[in-house]
Amino acid sequence: MTTSGARVSVGAVQAAWDQVSILRSGDNQGAWPDLTKRIAAATAIYGTGELLRGTAFLIGGALEQIGAGRPGSRQIAEKFTKTLMDKVVQWAAVLEPSDLPMVRRVVTVTFAGRDPVAWRDQAGPVPDSEPRAMTCALSLIADFVDRADGPGACERALLAGLGSTLN
Repeated sequence: MTTSGARVSVGAVQAAWDQVSILRSGDNQGAWPDLTKRIAAATAIYGTGELLRGTAFLIGGALEQIGAGRPGSRQIAEKFTKTLMDKVVQWAAVLEPSDLPMVRRVVTVTFAGRDPVAWRDQAGPVPDSEPRAMTCALSLIADFVDRADGPGACERALLAGLGSTLN
């Protein structure tokens, strides 16, 4: 699967969404065992670095749904990014503060119309804690899309995008 330049494994993208699904499920833990098995299998096959790349890919796709990368998107980018970062800290118990600038940069790069996966690939080594921060950010972005476009809208759009890259 390819973004505008970087290739990402479809299995890693699916596992990245599974991680977000667990976060978004709240107290509804019925799907957790299956999701956890798929995440563990994908991690064993692709590694955590590729799952992070899948998460960056999904962040790009979710932000495109709200206009990132289009003319005029920079007008909302700053306010959206600030609001997102203010909300990401709600997971302070599981996040490393040192990962938040990377999350901010991935979001900013996406709003600028650049490939977040390719950019992250060039940004240097991935600390073990960074995937958690990116997953939390993606969860919040997906929640925003769903509030704006209706329940499940983010997942439907991302799956449609995944399907089009496979065809």
